[in-house]
Amino acid sequence: MWIVSLSLFILTLYLFYIRYVPVKGVKCLSSDKLMEKEIKIDLRDYNDSAKEMNKDTIPLPIAYIKRYHHRLPGQEIYVIASNTIEKNLGIRLLERYGHKVEGYTIINKKCFCRKRLAKTI
Repeated sequence: MWIVSLSLFILTLYLFYIRYVPVKGVKCLSSDKLMEKEIKIDLRDYNDSAKEMNKDTIPLPIAYIKRYHHRLPGQEIYVIASNTIEKNLGIRLLERYGHKVEGYTIINKKCFCRKRLAKTI
């Protein structure tokens, strides 16, 4: 019985890590700095991303990453997400398939990175 409990605990811990622990090495960018970057991937649902569509942005919801990741260019990628869970899952999937994610922004939320907070204080 303890083996089943341990297995469930490890599975729960893994799922918690994948969803809620931020990805190291990926920088938070404000929306205005993100618009200067070349390759932007919009991980939000098509309904949300179509309202604010940019011609420089590639819409690719998380559910479609596995199917269409090979169509992405092999350069530095910047991610647009609607919340932190979507950001973490999307970045981990893109990195699993060999893409280098350099930065991200979360729409309608200010960036609260430690580095940016240190500069403003």
